[in-house]
Parts: sequence; structure tokens; C-alpha cells
Amino acid sequence: MTIEGSVASWPSRKVGASVLNQAVDIAFLHISQLASAIEGDPSRVREWYRSVCIRELGDMTAQQLVRQGSADLVIGFLRSILRGERH
Repeated sequence: MTIEGSVASWPSRKVGASVLNQAVDIAFLHISQLASAIEGDPSRVREWYRSVCIRELGDMTAQQLVRQGSADLVIGFLRSILRGERH
């Protein structure tokens, strides 16, 4: 999935959205790019982001972690998979 694919699949927001919403959108784009390098199917990436609990990160979904301000944990988790440190 490319950024363009992510943008097309992410709900649009009104102009003037809060800084928090923009940060969540940016985190989603970054995370979806990393996740796409692991799983090439955009629909599976979106499903993972929304509904798969990550045991190593407190059994929370990536979406929950991003919403609570912990996108960096998800990014680190995905990078460790890409480096072959996790499966």
C-alpha cells in the first residue's frame, strides 16, 4: 500500500481538523507503510490496524495505541519485524 492508497482508504476530514486528528492521520500513514512492507494486501493491513491486538504492546490494537499517543511503540514494533527480530 502506498501513501496514496492509504489516503484513499482513510476517511476524509474537514479542513481545519485538530492537530491531534492530523497527528493520528500521519501516524496511520507511517504505520500503514511499514505494515505494507510486511503484508502487501491493503485490506489486511487496515484490518490488522483496527482489530488485531498486539500482545507485546499490552494487547491493544495499533489504532488504540495511536489514539492514546503511542504510535512510536507501533512503529518500533513493525521496524523490529522488518529487521527480523520478531515474527
